[in-house]
Amino acid sequence: MQQKIKNFNRYLLEHYPAVWNTKIVWMLLAGIMIHIIFFFIGYISHADPKSLHKFNVMDDYFSGGMIFIHLIISILTIVGWLILMFKNNAFKNFYPVTKWQMFSQFLQYFIIIFTCTSFFFSYMAGFKLFVKNTYPDGRMSESIAVINRTYPFFSQDLENYTLDNKIFPQYPQLFCETHIEKINRNKKYFVYYDRVYQYYTLYSRTVYEKDNNGDYPFPGTEPEDRFAYSEKNDSSETYYFKKEVVDLSPYIKTTGLTFYNFSSIFYRNNLEEKSFLKRNYYNDPYIDYNKNAYWKEKSEASRLTAQLLDKRNPAEIEKLMNDFLRISREFGISNNLDAVKWAEMVCHPEDFEVRYFIKKYETKSNEEYDPNRNSQYDDYGYATSTIDSAATVVEGQIVNNAVQIKDFNPDISSQLSPEDYFMKNITGYYYHTDDLKNFLGNVDTVKSTDFFSENIHIYLWIAFFLATVIFSFRVTDLKSLLFSMISGGILSLVVVLITVLYSVSGGRGSEEFFIAYLVFGIGLFILSVPLLMMRKFKKLVSSIFITVSMNGFVLFVLLLFFIVSLHQEKACRDLMSPERYSNCKTVIETLGFSLSYIILAIGFVFMYFYTGVLKKWKAMPE
Repeated sequence: MQQKIKNFNRYLLEHYPAVWNTKIVWMLLAGIMIHIIFFFIGYISHADPKSLHKFNVMDDYFSGGMIFIHLIISILTIVGWLILMFKNNAFKNFYPVTKWQMFSQFLQYFIIIFTCTSFFFSYMAGFKLFVKNTYPDGRMSESIAVINRTYPFFSQDLENYTLDNKIFPQYPQLFCETHIEKINRNKKYFVYYDRVYQYYTLYSRTVYEKDNNGDYPFPGTEPEDRFAYSEKNDSSETYYFKKEVVDLSPYIKTTGLTFYNFSSIFYRNNLEEKSFLKRNYYNDPYIDYNKNAYWKEKSEASRLTAQLLDKRNPAEIEKLMNDFLRISREFGISNNLDAVKWAEMVCHPEDFEVRYFIKKYETKSNEEYDPNRNSQYDDYGYATSTIDSAATVVEGQIVNNAVQIKDFNPDISSQLSPEDYFMKNITGYYYHTDDLKNFLGNVDTVKSTDFFSENIHIYLWIAFFLATVIFSFRVTDLKSLLFSMISGGILSLVVVLITVLYSVSGGRGSEEFFIAYLVFGIGLFILSVPLLMMRKFKKLVSSIFITVSMNGFVLFVLLLFFIVSLHQEKACRDLMSPERYSNCKTVIETLGFSLSYIILAIGFVFMYFYTGVLKKWKAMPE
């Protein structure tokens, strides 16, 4: 084997000396082997479903320590490669080389460094493949359907079972007013302890024109006291107003907590929209552009729950709970629920009121359960307002602020508050709901996220800048590289000092333009010296200009785009109205991540043509 390696190296030396010198064949082979190892680690890293219970599992690569292993391996491989490569340098020893040969060496440096620093992609590819194979979309869709159907019986948050959650199929668009000072006491309303509910039909007004602040103004023809809520989209905002009170007494059997009121969705599983899935907002029901779809899903969930309850069949509810607990075991969710006992807590066919509650986490011995630990509850106090029996109703609204809940519920002092009712009826059963929600979110996020496109820019630019530094050292020497780094630091300090002086001397407000053009002038001078005035300076001085040019050209190109964007922003402010200015995009905003690829391509083209300058510099006398 050793003899074969020697023969292969001799073949490369005789036929492809640049390839032999850069060791790219062996470095790519070693890099691919390390990538395979990282892929395997990523595939088995989350074999335990409990590892998917944390909030954002995609950060595990960085928070779990893999990034440090990544960095250590990358540093060792690159340092070892440099030690082997620096033994020979054809350019410095005046061997004849063409522009393409020099540029091909730079390309090989780039490929080697990228291969030895991009292990993250292999790890995440293995992780993603594991999640796709273990939790396929079809299976997850069926599991989420069972979870959403069982969710009404979790009984962990009493706010899910209050009357304002109830959906009435007979009235598809109703608004439930719960603000005590906005209740029309001349019309039908419902009371539960310190809560008051009144239902209204709605009418709407849509605004298409923005005001000077870029907002859609409130319709001036409508009374503000009738405003219910608004929905905004890309081109308009629709304001909804209360029209008239609706008496829903025939459809409301009790104003207390009942499973019939439940209308929430535990997790949305829209496979067609997974490309838009992002953590922290995809499952938020209050996003304007998704309100209609979410309301339809809530209505369907409410209908299915009512349909199941109307059957009054404990065996069917118990079967549903058994299926849910089986799924929970597969997902590694901690709980102590028993389907039989759980069904007994839920099944009260006469009214299906919520009489028992389940904890969201396991409590230790003698530990008092805190419902606020995982979710936020409102403060239930019945001293929410001062006493004044002289409150009057004007146009459907109580105008006197001194309103007391006793005006609506005279027996409140003898009743049990919702908070106390919850704590009195909390059971010893628990279910880690947050773990289940995190698990489902992580599975969907991992399967739908394009890790390559979102992170490739970082590793491309790391490889490019390291390749230019190494190439600069190979072409010039360590002294030139060090002097160029020192020169760059000095220039940065000078720019900062000049900018401060400019700002102090009366240029406040235009610092961005001043800095941009100051750096542009310095950069243009540095680039022009090797092209036009190289022989007017000593070889060492010219090498500093060359090194700074090679390492800073892409930043100079980015500066050009930044200057254009500054002028575009100024033109938008000067020529356009405020509402149109909000839609005015600069060239950087328009191109987005594409700008990164454009500048990178320009950088490679520059390096190819700049090899001619390097050859002329090398021909200069020492």
